[in-house]
Amino acid sequence: MRHKILKYSLFLGIILVTASGCKKLLEEQPRTGFTPSFFTTNDGIQGAIAGIYSSFRGQWATQIWTQLFNSGTDESLRGGSVDNGAVHWFVYNNPVIRANTNNYEGFWNTLFIDINTANGVLEYGAKADIPAATKTQLLAQAKFLRGFCYFYLVTTFGQVPLQTAFSTTASASAAPSPLADLYAQMIKDFTEAAADLPNLPAPGTGKPATKSTALFLLAKTYLWRGWSAAAQPNDYQQAYTISKSIIDNKATYGLDLLPYFGNVFREGNEYSSEVLMVIDHTKDLKFGQNSAVGSGATSFSENKANFFWRPNYPTIPANWPTNSGANVTVRDIRNGRPFVRLRPNTKYVMDVAFANRATDSRYEGTFQTVWLSNSTAESATGTTGATTPRGTLINGVDTSIWMADRVVTPAERARFKGIIFEPDHLPGATVRYTTAYYPSVRKFDDSTRGHMNDYSDRPYILFRFAEVYLIAAEAALRGGATLQDAANMINVLRTRAALKAGQTPAEYAAAVVAQQITAAQVTLDFLLDERSRELYAEDCRWWDLSRTKKLVERVQLHNAEAAAGVQPFNMLRPIPQSQIDLVTDGPKYPQNTGY
Repeated sequence: MRHKILKYSLFLGIILVTASGCKKLLEEQPRTGFTPSFFTTNDGIQGAIAGIYSSFRGQWATQIWTQLFNSGTDESLRGGSVDNGAVHWFVYNNPVIRANTNNYEGFWNTLFIDINTANGVLEYGAKADIPAATKTQLLAQAKFLRGFCYFYLVTTFGQVPLQTAFSTTASASAAPSPLADLYAQMIKDFTEAAADLPNLPAPGTGKPATKSTALFLLAKTYLWRGWSAAAQPNDYQQAYTISKSIIDNKATYGLDLLPYFGNVFREGNEYSSEVLMVIDHTKDLKFGQNSAVGSGATSFSENKANFFWRPNYPTIPANWPTNSGANVTVRDIRNGRPFVRLRPNTKYVMDVAFANRATDSRYEGTFQTVWLSNSTAESATGTTGATTPRGTLINGVDTSIWMADRVVTPAERARFKGIIFEPDHLPGATVRYTTAYYPSVRKFDDSTRGHMNDYSDRPYILFRFAEVYLIAAEAALRGGATLQDAANMINVLRTRAALKAGQTPAEYAAAVVAQQITAAQVTLDFLLDERSRELYAEDCRWWDLSRTKKLVERVQLHNAEAAAGVQPFNMLRPIPQSQIDLVTDGPKYPQNTGY
């Protein structure tokens, strides 16, 4: 690959590690490049680590990225306003994909630049004249971050170049490294990072990598390797053992499941005991690469997770499906800006993954299904909302839109003043979900924005403690432990999911019993459905289906719009054409099969 010196203006924010209880704030020092001598300084090492962390903002929860990695699965379908640059991934229009292999160029380039920066820290940072304890922590962060970047490169593209030395000059030669070597390096980095990282993040630093974060990715790397062509006999056992060690030592790491699923993504809980790692965001225009408040969130590096799954709720008129009358709900900060990029595949969501809604709170904890009237059709300051054929809505009191999860009776519809939509796949539905109107994912809601069209500055939750149980269950299913062990792990999450708002103790106790599964029920498909229930829209579904080799089967079974296009080679993403073109010395850099 063509190696480059880091070209970012760094955000040197709150230092990520502490030594002897000392916390330090760094001043901003914009730089256009790193040299070896820079990595021998205190600010150089700390700035490099902060720069890698800040670079992740430009990938996760951004506009095209979110569509690329959530599209073409069993969970989601195209919304009515998919970006032209991503639409072909929703249906696997592979001829178009072959002509657009640079869709992943930004992801590829960012992670390789970060790897080179981490290499600089590890190669030269040992010589830095800083306290030994601080140095150990910083080098551990660099190992974790290098492993992190390779984890996402390998799980996305397969074989990629393995580079562990810092490069200051461009090279026009590169070749993919053996998969075994790539996995071995990730395992080494995460193992060594886990040995030196602290059990808990330092106060005031948010949720950077700690020992449990490194162990989490170490277990997940063993799980991925177990499914791969580089598999080793003990991979699943290692994945299970490491996951269970995190669970058994959760108090040491400050981890635990929140008692109620609906609180996991509640605003203000981004640093809760359930969260292992976040990607922080900021309103500061200097550091956040954000748009000014009220300008419409035009930057491509902003967190717009609060927009993408949102339906076009402000365009539903009082006389729907006739297009007349005042809109029953208008756009506001609380309900958010409707980008209409992704929508739930409701046939899979309601009939399979979230079919047991009576005793499982995760459907209601994941989706917004009701909107209150806030229309000011008659008075700009009054409480009277729009008038439908069934009555006049009262703002803040009456439900104006209900995305029902079933077919309603004529009597229910006659009594309801607002507009009721029904799942489009159900026989007998009359006012159906459309590509613009559907339940909205609520996990990324942000009511603190300065304007209704603004980006979100909420920390993006990247890894959750709940997934540790799912990794352990999958590893046990694959032979790392027993099926009963797998069931035990899943039942912990299902017990938590049994708690619903407004339950009596007796209702909760009955729901817990109903939620339990037996060892005989543990299959790969059941586990994938459980991952949907727990992790829906958390930007990991394509990776889950790729790892388990279930992408083609489950897309063809559940996703009618993508069934004809999906192929086995879609379990890897294409190497960006720019990478192939830059390799001019030696053998041509190969494209992944099928592209």
